[in-house]
Amino acid sequence: MAMTIGRWARYNLFASPSSSLLSVVSIPLTVYVGVLAARWALFTAHWPVVVDNLTVLLVGTFPVDQIWRALVAGAGLSALFGMTIGLVLIARRWKGYAIAAALLAVAAAASYGTHLQWIAGAFGCLSIVLGACAATSRWPQVGRGMGLLWLLGVGTICALLAPAGVDRWGGLLLSILVTAIATLLSLPVGIALAFGRNSRFSSLRLACSGYIELLRSVPLVCTVYWSWIIIPLVFPPQVHIPDLARGVAGFVLFYAAYAAEYVRSGIQGVPQGQSEAAQSLGFSKLDESFIIVLPQALKAVIPALVGNVLDLFNNVPALFIIGLTDFLKAGQTVLANPQYSSSQYEVYVFLFAAYLAIGSLISYGARRIELKMSQGAR
Repeated sequence: MAMTIGRWARYNLFASPSSSLLSVVSIPLTVYVGVLAARWALFTAHWPVVVDNLTVLLVGTFPVDQIWRALVAGAGLSALFGMTIGLVLIARRWKGYAIAAALLAVAAAASYGTHLQWIAGAFGCLSIVLGACAATSRWPQVGRGMGLLWLLGVGTICALLAPAGVDRWGGLLLSILVTAIATLLSLPVGIALAFGRNSRFSSLRLACSGYIELLRSVPLVCTVYWSWIIIPLVFPPQVHIPDLARGVAGFVLFYAAYAAEYVRSGIQGVPQGQSEAAQSLGFSKLDESFIIVLPQALKAVIPALVGNVLDLFNNVPALFIIGLTDFLKAGQTVLANPQYSSSQYEVYVFLFAAYLAIGSLISYGARRIELKMSQGAR
């Protein structure tokens, strides 16, 4: 073990004089800052402000008597995410994931027994994620058709939460739901726009090109605000469109344009010989596009598409412009209370840690997908 660590340090930290100098300067500085941060977090920070307001931070103004709906929704989202990650993990390690899921389930039960409901919920969601990972790692056929499963799952979750009032959704739950819905809807629209921009029909090509360039030239806040204003004008006055639906429509319209450009770049990267081979085998243009070209194009642009998802999640706070309470807005709502107005550091550190954890999970899943789909992966 010592030899392995020494070899790693030699090749990664002290491989050259400049690298050695940088390591000698940065490592002590990083340790010093880490010690200061740990000291503040353990002995100075006033964390009860987060504990007392977890409900607001996680679910916003969701009715207290229907919190169970939010908990079931969190469990469902955890299962979907775990199944997705499990498809690209190493199959032989499924027993380790299952054991970790069991231990977290025990921790969740113990936390619930000591009346730490939200801590129990966090452990429970992690247990579901790892359990779903274990299931799909052991039986990959369980995760077939993940796109359809996500559509059905998110639709079911929205139907479950609807009786509580769509305008009452908020907090971290709202941020994750908006990210999931906008991602599921913007990718198919982006694929259609990408093929439309490459179409041989000039009218379709110009329309798709104009849409993409227009949406990529304006800020997200403007798109959300425009959709919020314009969508009710399209429907009869007696039809009520919730603010959340109008805001999500703005996200879909905006990020579909970026997804279209990513997919188009992947399509252009597919060798022309692939299309010619498909034509020689008698494939129709539609089959050639969606069976031969599209899978190869998506494989090449996975990092960009995942970056699009991360960007979407981090920009959900733009919904504040239409009065919705996302995760960041929920933290600001807590700080608006004079009782907690002096706890900015604690609240924002908690928000930062949650954003970092979710973003890291998405990035890790993307790296595993890249490895799984690479030609050298086994």
